[in-house]
Amino acid sequence: MDKGQHLRLIVVGGTTQSPKNMFIALCTELTAHFAAQTEDSSTKDTTDTSGSWNEYDVVSRSGDIQFTALLADRESNTDDPLGEYYVTMLDRVTDSTVDWKLVMASGTSNRTAGKTICSGKGKITNLVANAQNRQKATYSGTLNMYG
Repeated sequence: MDKGQHLRLIVVGGTTQSPKNMFIALCTELTAHFAAQTEDSSTKDTTDTSGSWNEYDVVSRSGDIQFTALLADRESNTDDPLGEYYVTMLDRVTDSTVDWKLVMASGTSNRTAGKTICSGKGKITNLVANAQNRQKATYSGTLNMYG
């Protein structure tokens, strides 16, 4: 069993020729949700001796990843070449897809990518900045899985 700080979300940046793994910097929470929509596929030909159980087929899949991170004062990620911050995430809230990975991480700041749990394409659909008086400022976002 591993601790939560080792499960990290990576947004793949860079170019197709030289991709760059960008960890969500200063991340405090991460939730990955996967779902399958099913439809009853029982027929009169269904073999069930009791007649009590339906059969289901998966007709579609969906999912989203929600994250929360501390809001740091960064104009770009030149100070932290492996970190994705709020200011750079704002540019990703578009109608275009991003490549993402959920990985088990280790090393300095948990930024050495280990085993990839899952990966895919998605769209960053929202970013919300939260700044309460005398509290650490945070932001949260949602990546909807795509394709």
